[in-house]
Amino acid sequence: MKVLLISHPSTSAQKPDFPPIGVAYLGSVVRDKGHDILLVDGGLTGAEDIIKQARDFGPDVAGVTCWTINRGSVWSLCNIFEKELPEVFLVLGGPHASLYPEHIFQKTHARAVVFGEGEETLCELLEVLEDKGDLAGVRGLAYRDKDGRICRTEPRLQIEDLDSIPFPYYEAFKDFNFQNYNGFVGLPRPTAAVITSRGCVFDCAYCGSVNFWGKKWRRRSAQNVLDELEHLVRDMGARSIYMFDDNFPVNKKRAMDICQGIIERKLDIQWACCSHVKMVNEELLKVMKQSGCVSIDFGVESGSDTILRNINKNQTRKDIEKAFALVHQAGIKPRAYLMVGNKGETTGTIDETVDMVGTIKPHSSIGATILWLLPGTDVFREASARGFIDDSYWLKSDDVPYNLQEYTYDQLFELRQRLMRGIARKKGGLVSTVNFYLKTIYYRYPFLARVRSLIPDWLR
Repeated sequence: MKVLLISHPSTSAQKPDFPPIGVAYLGSVVRDKGHDILLVDGGLTGAEDIIKQARDFGPDVAGVTCWTINRGSVWSLCNIFEKELPEVFLVLGGPHASLYPEHIFQKTHARAVVFGEGEETLCELLEVLEDKGDLAGVRGLAYRDKDGRICRTEPRLQIEDLDSIPFPYYEAFKDFNFQNYNGFVGLPRPTAAVITSRGCVFDCAYCGSVNFWGKKWRRRSAQNVLDELEHLVRDMGARSIYMFDDNFPVNKKRAMDICQGIIERKLDIQWACCSHVKMVNEELLKVMKQSGCVSIDFGVESGSDTILRNINKNQTRKDIEKAFALVHQAGIKPRAYLMVGNKGETTGTIDETVDMVGTIKPHSSIGATILWLLPGTDVFREASARGFIDDSYWLKSDDVPYNLQEYTYDQLFELRQRLMRGIARKKGGLVSTVNFYLKTIYYRYPFLARVRSLIPDWLR
């Protein structure tokens, strides 16, 4: 069969940081089953070009990824598909589709929805379609039957052996090149992203990872990860790597084995990752540095122990300060993700965060994001239980709602300004001041995202 897979179209004018790994993974398993595959990165192009590529390719099946933040552009693309290519069997997947398959059928003409992890379900769906079989036997699927009724099959067990999944098939993207992407701040381009595990051992109130991947953290072997890294460097020209895991060093021995392997294979790369503050120690950080790690992102969120408890972060200010001290000592740049508007936020908790940032001295403070009420998270469930929002919101609006249960948006914006202004004053100097005003303008006028890639690293 001819299979077209499309990552969710972007609503931003800026280039994506990385190619869509999830779609590239699906492409690899579809190819290995003998199907003809074309991948399209919706973040790099518009609906018109997507439809043109679809017409030229002539697919039997088209799959589209649907995330919550981009669902409006997915509805629009699907509507165009219905008019231009009505004969193509349309299937949707991804986090939002998995949570609300019934919404997908209301908003689009999709024939099926893959919920949860997609590799095995998609391949089985293609096999049944090719044999003109019964979709009722495909686990992990919602579909329209011949009478238009919505049916849902039993959930599919997660893939235990992640090494069994072939490496992402980037070559199925038209004119693929890692240089088409922004990459990661501070890493030399071209930069490739790698997912070495699925899931997270933590369950933060604002995060939907556990809802999608489950509560079990699954990992690829160090050997398998190293083989992919070598392929990306030797065969595809990557100069640096971003470990795209929710939490890379959960298993410290595996993380150290990967680092030692990078050294032994002489890959000569720079790389970065995300980690929880409790996952690092002096021994691990030393080997990470030796293998080329230059930066670690931490979900700090707040310097207030009250807020950290409220969001189930499983860390304290003391934990944060200890981790950042160790990372600085190792010669690695720690970055801090920050958030505004969690339950119990006040000017006092903002000032605690500012004070803590002055102590931990992150290389950069990322975002100061105002809390979204994302589906599948504890904060959304709590807001829903209080009657502030319900699942019908996702049908009525294409926006993603902020947490406005305690403050208005303008009040939250002022709290974010207080945080960023305080951090700039703590750092001092011209660069920090310019950075503060740039972020202020950027947050007030989101369309400026299109020029983000033009901002030099030293101002980020």
